[in-house]
Amino acid sequence: MIEIDSILEVVNHIDDVDVVIFDLDDTLYGEKQYIRSGYKKIAETFGISEIEDKMWNVFMSGGKAIDEVLAEYDMIDKKDEALTVYRFQEPDIDYYPGVYDMLLDIKEIKLLGVITDGRVEGQTAKIKALKLDEVADNIIITDSLGGAEFRKPNEAAFVKMQEYFDVSYSDMVYIGDNINKDFIAPDRLGMKSIWFKNIDGIYYR
Repeated sequence: MIEIDSILEVVNHIDDVDVVIFDLDDTLYGEKQYIRSGYKKIAETFGISEIEDKMWNVFMSGGKAIDEVLAEYDMIDKKDEALTVYRFQEPDIDYYPGVYDMLLDIKEIKLLGVITDGRVEGQTAKIKALKLDEVADNIIITDSLGGAEFRKPNEAAFVKMQEYFDVSYSDMVYIGDNINKDFIAPDRLGMKSIWFKNIDGIYYR
């Protein structure tokens, strides 16, 4: 496994592969952007602007942001509505600096894929906001394969990606940020892997 400290370093390590596959959250953009965006949408929906910052502060301190803040405002009965707003938001997110241009450069010389975990509605909204479907040759949201049990480290998405591109696993590389789950399947299948040690990522350790 190759370790990098900046996602832009990927281009230095893909000469020996034909297919470059990225994780999405905390790899191409910062997931904290999505979380903050969701809290903002909830605040706008309920017309209480200060709960955005309150939820963010609870989240950053490791608490259950939506539950705790709604309880503080005696609005816990609004939890389902808040979760719906959060999960179906049109997120205000953007790539890490330089990533979009990097993807365009890679696409000129390699095949480009994305494998991402998460609810289909949320991941689809992220992909749309980033216009990632206009760049990547193939995108797989693991939940779309049959539910959360297909999330990494399940191999199914990687097998489907290999079948789609019709190359050997050794000609594929996966780039992700979560050392606990992202590389288990690629390692089993014989793919190459690059760990983006994203110190700002939610799952960094």
